Amino acid sequence: MVPTKTRIRSVLLTFCAMGCLGLFVGSNSARAEGEVDNSCKAKVFKFDVVKKLCADPSKGKKAVKKLMKNQVVKKAKAAGEKMNCKSCHDNTKTFTLKKNAEADLKKWLG
Repeated sequence: MVPTKTRIRSVLLTFCAMGCLGLFVGSNSARAEGEVDNSCKAKVFKFDVVKKLCADPSKGKKAVKKLMKNQVVKKAKAAGEKMNCKSCHDNTKTFTLKKNAEADLKKWLG
């Protein structure tokens, strides 16, 4: 059976569509795996240092975590207080704050 022009066009169009779909899906999955969402979820900030870190896309959430670990938690532990992420956050995935978070942060960040 000799392929007709219509059949050849149909096969070529199918391959092109599959190729475009593969490029789209491949580029999105590579971006999802390679890039980490570093944006801060909070929209209101009580502390300028946190606001400043969150405003800079190259720093963001990662820099805020570093600040909390290296300054807040370290200072509290050095003073003999038991402190970790869960001391101020209800959830370490969404980082929702507990009622005591602002007062604790003010004490150790200031």
